[in-house]
Amino acid sequence: MISLTPRVVVALAVLASAATAFAPAVSGPRTATSSPTSTTSLSMGASNGEMPEKVLVIGPSLLQLVVAKALKARGSDVLMVCPNDKKERFTEYIQNGLDEEADEAAVEIMEKSLFGLPEESDPVGFGWREGITSVVVCAEDPVVGGGVIDTVMSWDGFGNDRGTYVDGPKKAILCVPLASKINKEKKANWIPIFNLSQKDEDKIWETLVTDWKENPFISNDKGNCESTIIRFGSLLGGGPDGPMQLEPLGINERCYKMSLEQYRDLRERSFDRYRLAAQILEGDDVNKKPDNQEEKEKNIKGEEKEAFQASMGYPEQDRTNRHTLSQAICESLRRPIRKAGEGTDNGSVPSEFTVLSKSLSALPSEEEWDNLFANPGAASWPDPASFVMPVLDEAS
Repeated sequence: MISLTPRVVVALAVLASAATAFAPAVSGPRTATSSPTSTTSLSMGASNGEMPEKVLVIGPSLLQLVVAKALKARGSDVLMVCPNDKKERFTEYIQNGLDEEADEAAVEIMEKSLFGLPEESDPVGFGWREGITSVVVCAEDPVVGGGVIDTVMSWDGFGNDRGTYVDGPKKAILCVPLASKINKEKKANWIPIFNLSQKDEDKIWETLVTDWKENPFISNDKGNCESTIIRFGSLLGGGPDGPMQLEPLGINERCYKMSLEQYRDLRERSFDRYRLAAQILEGDDVNKKPDNQEEKEKNIKGEEKEAFQASMGYPEQDRTNRHTLSQAICESLRRPIRKAGEGTDNGSVPSEFTVLSKSLSALPSEEEWDNLFANPGAASWPDPASFVMPVLDEAS
């Protein structure tokens, strides 16, 4: 296996520590049941293109685990870059105990994960020139730098013929947070890394985006790679506690205990249950609540307000469900990427876009993704005057 440069090794090791340093040990998963929603039934059609055979997923982070399960559910194999000393914990997190088939596939992902990139001397089955044509970089913390990008993009193991060199990947996706958020949401591992200020973190992310755009494979000075930047808001959710379609996709909910913030797990679960729909905004953007919306909502209080904001497609200003983001990543891997000025009628995705959530208890369908990518824009804000508080039958 190739030894990455010291800079890359340090970056990945620190990022791994950030993702798990405050996470409790996971007791065994809950008893699995036979779920009618299997990974097979979740594989979506590919009218806009087939999913890649195998994807290199760089993190590590909770998002990385959710992305890996989403890819597996759509029929793509996954090679995860994961530090060896974190594999045991990640293996526990990636299983939720609700779908045996999905959990077995997730364990297989972790068994094949590597700290570094495969090389020619590795045995067959380790990933060197064995179908990897796409890269997803999906860290949640600002530690990955340009050295990681350069090492990954120039790897000589892309393609599916051990005797044929391929100059870089066919598709590459970089996930980064919004440059500016409206709300100050604490991250799950909210104890700061290196005591960085928000200004310092923002600068690291900004530098990463610059390094990404200047990489010769991304700029198309080398190879023939399509690339996109996907922006996300404050990340929440990723577990299975929602509609049944999340059972093969969700990671273990014990990861929600990573934060010392009180009631964090309840807020995370609320995203899994009620905030699975998507908003796609072109570029780096938010959906700021209109001034008159606050005026409209001032007469609804307590439980009624909570119910209103968890229904009717109520949009998030700057927060994103990990499930929704992972599905957008999968869609981007199977669709062409359009440049500025190109038409939107071919199922393509923008070269940079933002994924935000809105309140519906189901992930977008393929047709909904088609419309979201063809017509990017912030979702409209519902009028509370048309909201009727649901009444539960006493018998239920």
